[in-house]
Amino acid sequence: MQVMASAMTAAALAATQPNFVIMMADDMGYGDWSRTGSPAKTPELDEWSRSENAVWFKRAYSGNPICSPTRASVMSGRTPARTCIYSVEQHMLCHGGTQDEHGGCIRGEYSLANATREAGYISGFYGKWHLGSLRNETSDCYPAPQNGKCNSGYVSVGTSCCQGLDGHLPISNPHHFGFDEFVATPQCGAGGTTNCGCFFYPKPHNDTACNVGHYFDSCSTCNMHLECAQYFHGLPDMTIQQWPTVSGDDDEDFLVSRFSDLVDRSLSEKKPFLAVIFFHGVHIPYVATAESRALYPNATENEQDYWGGLTQISKAVGRVRSILKEKNLSDNTWVSLTADNGPEVDNMAGQGTSKGFPNPGRTDGLRGRKRDTSEGGIREIGIVEYPPVIKANRVEETFPIATMDLLPTVLDLLGKSSYEGRALDGTSLIPHLSGKQDERPQEAGLGWHGVFHFGSTNHVNGTFPYLCPNNSASHTLGDVPDNFTTVGNQPQFAWAEGNHMKMLGCKPEGKGVHWNFFLYNLTSDRAETTDLWEAQRDFAKAMFGRFEAWQQSVWASQGPDELGCNIPKEN
Repeated sequence: MQVMASAMTAAALAATQPNFVIMMADDMGYGDWSRTGSPAKTPELDEWSRSENAVWFKRAYSGNPICSPTRASVMSGRTPARTCIYSVEQHMLCHGGTQDEHGGCIRGEYSLANATREAGYISGFYGKWHLGSLRNETSDCYPAPQNGKCNSGYVSVGTSCCQGLDGHLPISNPHHFGFDEFVATPQCGAGGTTNCGCFFYPKPHNDTACNVGHYFDSCSTCNMHLECAQYFHGLPDMTIQQWPTVSGDDDEDFLVSRFSDLVDRSLSEKKPFLAVIFFHGVHIPYVATAESRALYPNATENEQDYWGGLTQISKAVGRVRSILKEKNLSDNTWVSLTADNGPEVDNMAGQGTSKGFPNPGRTDGLRGRKRDTSEGGIREIGIVEYPPVIKANRVEETFPIATMDLLPTVLDLLGKSSYEGRALDGTSLIPHLSGKQDERPQEAGLGWHGVFHFGSTNHVNGTFPYLCPNNSASHTLGDVPDNFTTVGNQPQFAWAEGNHMKMLGCKPEGKGVHWNFFLYNLTSDRAETTDLWEAQRDFAKAMFGRFEAWQQSVWASQGPDELGCNIPKEN
């Protein structure tokens, strides 16, 4: 449950209202930057993590082991299960189910931008949204060719080919969650020229080839372009337009340029700002510029694109910090970076490609990958810089933070409290960053659910696949309730308390199987190899009881008094 730090101290920590820059990478593994031993060249991230007013959190967590749910947790400060967002391509539900005549939210789940707007800020969202359709208009079409085949990312509608990646969900865009403007794609996009696969009527985009990197011969269209991921520009007057031009080879740099425009507007209007930047890299299809690929002459083309994409994320973060410094804004701006989940599994195709490639993403020895609630699926890069509070650089080894903590922290710095007293799952980080809190409060436990069966997507750490075991000490001892279920009937969960302990639960695939619970001390066993359930049985059972109490609060949030969202049927 929510633990809100005393707002009275936060107001005194900054003489003026702070600015906020919140960044997130896509499918970037915990071990995917050079300070953790990755081959990727990330000098800007390395320098930033060692800078005077920054902390590198070695236990920084995403809100979920997959994409859309984590994005929801950043916005809402709540576990995504509270808003019934369990999987990808689900929209952030309208508050009370209220929608306008166009199917969009009248009032969405209270978000970061709602909080800053109420305090007089301007705000911008840039990058991958993945929480609903952005516009869904039939004008996003071009005449179908004679052969009837639409470009990848489009669907056939009568005699036209129309944008197929925006429209199958209810309209739920950043405007509905308090943002003044946005330049965003509705779903995944290439880490290179994201919208180069799109049609710019009346002239097609693809009379010249796009940058497709190592995907050149992996599908029928890839020698020219990848799947269209159209950028839409949401303007402060609430109108939404297609971005009119191809966005350029370096997508991360394109997004930082949009951030730079927001900073200029902020200075012109003399208002503080909130900027949320969700990079497309290094989700598949990851494509780097020729310059970035050239940094890795001895790597495969696949590795060049992946590591080059990480280099571009690092450069983008460095440019963000340089812009703030040039504008004399560094001393009063919160800047943070994390990722939405662990690295993708090997040989994953999709997003317009038909051939999978080995994924170079690294977890630095953590167990599992994307889609698992083990450490490799949810532990991420976590760097925070905030000069008014952080007075000396350090590496935080044990204190855990999560994407759910962002909204409570922003609320604390703005001197605000939880919206309508609703439960938050994060806690303000100001007490810890200011040296007043050494251990995460027990009542601010971190909970995760996973919609996939543990290990079912061939997650591999080294050469050994980690699947949910068929038995456990917890089950043998009779500590697993026969009627146990999770919110949304999801087949795996995790629960962490304090600075050290984590419980993981999973249910194998198949009929006649049962749940198994495991207890780990992450300080001494970061790879989750030794189950402590039997050795610390009393503690484990008490911890499970607190997890169950937390689940009850999540179910309550889903009920008619708050969100009224539906609970999926059992699998």
